[in-house]
Amino acid sequence: MTKALSGLKILDLTMNLPGPYLTWLLASMGAEVVKVENPQGGDYARALGTGRSGGSSPFFEAVNRNKKSITLNLKHPEARNIFLELLGTYDILVEGFRPGTMDRLDLGFAATSQIQPRLIYVSISGYGQVSPYRLRAGHDLNYLSLAGIIGMTGTRDGEPAIPGVQIADIAGGSLMGMTGLLAAVIQRGQTGQGQFVDISMFDGALSMATMVFSGVELGLEPAEPGKMLLNGRFPCYGLYRTDDGRFMSLGALEPKFWANFCAAVERPDLVSGQFGGPELVEEVKKIFQSRTQAEWIDLMKAHDACCEPVINIAETVESELVQARNMIGRGPDGMRHLGSPIKMSASPPADNVAAPGLGEHTDEILSTLGLNEEKLLSLREAGVI
Repeated sequence: MTKALSGLKILDLTMNLPGPYLTWLLASMGAEVVKVENPQGGDYARALGTGRSGGSSPFFEAVNRNKKSITLNLKHPEARNIFLELLGTYDILVEGFRPGTMDRLDLGFAATSQIQPRLIYVSISGYGQVSPYRLRAGHDLNYLSLAGIIGMTGTRDGEPAIPGVQIADIAGGSLMGMTGLLAAVIQRGQTGQGQFVDISMFDGALSMATMVFSGVELGLEPAEPGKMLLNGRFPCYGLYRTDDGRFMSLGALEPKFWANFCAAVERPDLVSGQFGGPELVEEVKKIFQSRTQAEWIDLMKAHDACCEPVINIAETVESELVQARNMIGRGPDGMRHLGSPIKMSASPPADNVAAPGLGEHTDEILSTLGLNEEKLLSLREAGVI
């Protein structure tokens, strides 16, 4: 069966998480993704966690399945010429270097689009191509901090907390980048022209606060941990410790769900206190501390109240929900991986192929440019590939 993105051919110069996660999603939908890596080590993520596992990096493997890898030392003039030739076929490029890096290699959008007018050029950076912070180093935690997200994330006591997953990297970078890339593909189908897609992980993180900002702007709530409608201010929406030291999540925002919760715990007197103050929050805390998490799970099976256990990811992947959603797969090495979250009736996800070895497909892909074995050998000896 033809995959949704069959025919898209992408050169992926990204490393670590934001770009590789984006291109993994594209590859899972049938795009041909070729990682272009430095011959000396390649993607930094290849080395993450290898000391403990003794083999390939599980972190690299997770977001580089279904891709190919070639090595090119782009600082070498001959490598640049090869790269430009590849753009004749691979007319989508994704890179995640600091702004200006590709321009210094004479491979920025201005130079490459002159050679390939259909080129869609996606740049993922921390603070954007035009920004006073454009050259500032950063990671997910920094982007979330500057976007105001960390400042409103934490406990009811006001202590900030670090999210367990990289929100700015993935939601702000990978998913915004994929959206821009696919929109550009649609527009190119209409105009024949490519374009530059400037993705800032900071912008993406900030944009996710759009509804929150509206409330803050109107003075409806302060942007602080535990002081907002959806971060723990009210009894009906929060995390509560159970008798065995675990937690339950209560998201009974709608009156009917709160009423159902009150009925489940036989406290009809609390129905009018859905949006009550600290004293009602404390009362709900006591209620949750009266049962273990397992007892709460059993009790809430019969009540439609948006009340679910807080579990860890090891428990999650064994759950019936994950199995039903086909969110776990195995690679050729038998290692389990999370599956694609994108489900399409006419385009099943691509088979789970292991991440490529560094430069595994160099000869295969460069031979399509007419480079024979003798030429490839000379390029290797010169450090070009």
